[in-house]
Amino acid sequence: MELNNISVRPAFNIFKWHKPKTTYMIKHTVKVIYSFFLLILLVFFSTSCRKFEGDISVPAYLRIDSIYLNTDNQIQGSESQKITTAFIYVDDKAVGIYELPTVAPILVEGNHKVRIDAGINMDGIKSLRVYYPFYEAIIQDIDLTPLDTVVLNASSYSSSTGYWDNSEFVWMIDFEDPSYNLDSIQPSKIDIERTAKDDPNAYLRYDSHYSGVLKLTSDKNYFRISSNVNSGDGFTLVRLNNIPIFLELNFKCNNIFSVGVFANGLTTVEAKPVLIMNESQEWNKIYVNLKPVVDASIDAVNFNIYFEGGHEPGVDTTWVYLDNIKLVTR
Repeated sequence: MELNNISVRPAFNIFKWHKPKTTYMIKHTVKVIYSFFLLILLVFFSTSCRKFEGDISVPAYLRIDSIYLNTDNQIQGSESQKITTAFIYVDDKAVGIYELPTVAPILVEGNHKVRIDAGINMDGIKSLRVYYPFYEAIIQDIDLTPLDTVVLNASSYSSSTGYWDNSEFVWMIDFEDPSYNLDSIQPSKIDIERTAKDDPNAYLRYDSHYSGVLKLTSDKNYFRISSNVNSGDGFTLVRLNNIPIFLELNFKCNNIFSVGVFANGLTTVEAKPVLIMNESQEWNKIYVNLKPVVDASIDAVNFNIYFEGGHEPGVDTTWVYLDNIKLVTR
């Protein structure tokens, strides 16, 4: 064994001071070493025995591959979701926060109430994992046996959530209806268009055949689109309390674009950028937290949502596809 950078000195320097006989030295040394190791063994075994006392035991395991979303499409819109995290509780006590898919150890045995809150990456940021306040908790009575694994996705246990009944869908656009509340405003050079039915670039599901698309070129190189352009109205959103406000959105794009809020005062309109969406060649889902910007808009009477972006130099066509837009609060 190598002892690097460790200063070692004799353990029994006392011998050179008293200069006992050699035989006595050896016997005394053996006794000291024996007592030392005996003490270590006693500490080890006493600690090992305590390890499994009380509530500590061999864990059971809960496997969660994914969490699904069920919706009433007419009232709550699409079932699109990006649930990335499970917040797990047993008998209302926190067990942990787990990125999906996961096999979570549970240090209890027998039948227990297991609660799972569906979590998201707020603003698309992985380090901002929060439970989504509009998704119902999954609650099941589950039999847990040490070393056994319960699969939540199995037919005996539900692995789906839905929106809480008190969720308010202030604004929804899925582009299935040819009339939608999203139009260009100055100085935009293009309008948002609806894709052809079952266009392979659209967000396609059994209940989704259309999406919105913006295509920019070198001469039509900027877009800004907003809600309520023709009506002049805005969305009333409650400020300065604990009521959450999120914008849900499916998108794909070959360049960045941004989402923002128009804070409409009695005589002024202030554009407040909220978040930049990075390039995503495949359909993505994001949950944008609008609460901070709404709370900060003290003089606003109501609000509108806008999107804006520009043409990517050196690219023939810059494109942005949007779908399943939901402004959700309580």
